[in-house]
Amino acid sequence: MIKIENKSDFIKNLFLSFLSGIILSLSFPPFQTGFFSFFGLVPILIFVNRAKNYRELLIFTYLSMLIFHAFTLYWIGGWTSKTDPFMMIGSVALILIHPVFYWLPFIFFFMIKKYIGEKTALFSFPFLWNSLEYLRSVDETAFPWLTLGNSQSYYLPIIQITSIIGVYGLSFLIVVFNVLLFVAYKNFRYESFRFSLNKLAIIIIILTSLFIYGKVILNDAIYDGKRLRVGIIQPDFDPWEKWEDDVNSQLDIYLQLSDSAVQKGAELIVWPESALPVYLLSGNYPEEVNRIKSFCRVNNIAILTGLPIVHFYFSKDQIKGDSKISKDSSYYYDTYNGVVLFLSDSDLIQEYGKMNLVPFAERAPYLRYLPFLGDVIKWSVGISNWSVWDKQTIFYLKTRDGDSVKFSAAVCYESIFPSFNSEFVKNGAQFLVVVTNDSWYGKTSGPYQHKQYSVFRAVENRRWIVRSANGGISCVIDPFGKTIFQTNLFERTYFVEDIYLNNEQTYYSQYRDLISYISLIISATLISISIIKKFGVRKNESN
Repeated sequence: MIKIENKSDFIKNLFLSFLSGIILSLSFPPFQTGFFSFFGLVPILIFVNRAKNYRELLIFTYLSMLIFHAFTLYWIGGWTSKTDPFMMIGSVALILIHPVFYWLPFIFFFMIKKYIGEKTALFSFPFLWNSLEYLRSVDETAFPWLTLGNSQSYYLPIIQITSIIGVYGLSFLIVVFNVLLFVAYKNFRYESFRFSLNKLAIIIIILTSLFIYGKVILNDAIYDGKRLRVGIIQPDFDPWEKWEDDVNSQLDIYLQLSDSAVQKGAELIVWPESALPVYLLSGNYPEEVNRIKSFCRVNNIAILTGLPIVHFYFSKDQIKGDSKISKDSSYYYDTYNGVVLFLSDSDLIQEYGKMNLVPFAERAPYLRYLPFLGDVIKWSVGISNWSVWDKQTIFYLKTRDGDSVKFSAAVCYESIFPSFNSEFVKNGAQFLVVVTNDSWYGKTSGPYQHKQYSVFRAVENRRWIVRSANGGISCVIDPFGKTIFQTNLFERTYFVEDIYLNNEQTYYSQYRDLISYISLIISATLISISIIKKFGVRKNESN
């Protein structure tokens, strides 16, 4: 129970917590009001700056972030009659537990304010927040979905700067705006309006500079490089029932839609994540494999498709640390949520397996250290506890003109990791593909958020994005973040678009999250100084 010492203060704190949570929620897709994030943290900063103790701080910052998570991520549970109970439980657990991570910037802000001073604490807050966002993208529990920079995906002029600073750099600027607005509020209330105007002027100058820079980039935007015509297939299978359906009947639909794309000149056709819900290349489906190969050969076409992949090992020398063992212990194996490329002129099938797996939903974190979690955490459709692929794959093919083409294929959740996708570009990818299946979540915010986040990968790397989703949203995004074409949710369709190959690398592609590295250094330094001063104060008090 929360002990209420001052009812008026409690109501104010409650109001400020709710206000921040709601404003931040309204800044994310599908809402096209990303500017709300510029002041979404101001109410909670007002509270944190006057919080009396750590207990009060933890209660109300948790409440604020809980509201933010609940309204922005409500869709993760699926919430349909077919939804796996584990999926619903996992959604509730995520919404309840993940806000705990957001304690960190507020706790350290509070500590720095107490032992170094308020001005230093305010200076530190953008670095603290940026450090948290970056750290939430680097381990096996990574979940960078709510990165504040993601709220700006509809503002193309503003986000052009991400080709230099990335989405985390944009997040940093958003938190700077919040701090400046908070200081302007304090100046207006306790000092003078003139000091408030100074802070507002800084915000206006930064935003104007970003807008002008972005408009110049967009006005000068041209499509150059070699052209590739790509067909995107959206089959719209029920994500729950497809695992029970006949594989050949599903393959019929894919090939019919693909044939229509061929008639419009497609040279590469992209099918979505887990397009066929079987281990097609396991050796048990030779007829289906031959059908795809024959289609590619006859039509002089390449097909990239999401597929479950299995690798078998008959010697312990070949296995990984967390490889599975068969029921009769006769062999070991690894299973991957993967992507494969069928070519028209070769029997070689190129493979890639997902490396960034959704925590708990696709793989229990730290499974090699806690193997018992693999038996506890399972979906009814059997798509949990995938293995982790060893290294990124750059797919390659030759066009009908004989040109070499290199590209990457991120699987679903991987598309929200900035640095990970830039590594593909650094390794030679000339455009980026995303295969996904967002149909689990119905007509909620989830598919729109996921699609919009791909806009940043396009701008960060100045690469075309080709996105194939089982039930939508499938699309093509140009290197400046403009969606050239997109499908509606839950329609069976296909489309063909031209994209252009690019070999140049942006500043972000080369150096990636430099601002986040700086944030980590500054945050660690200020936290260390605070801890040293804290123990110094205690030592003096004890004397």
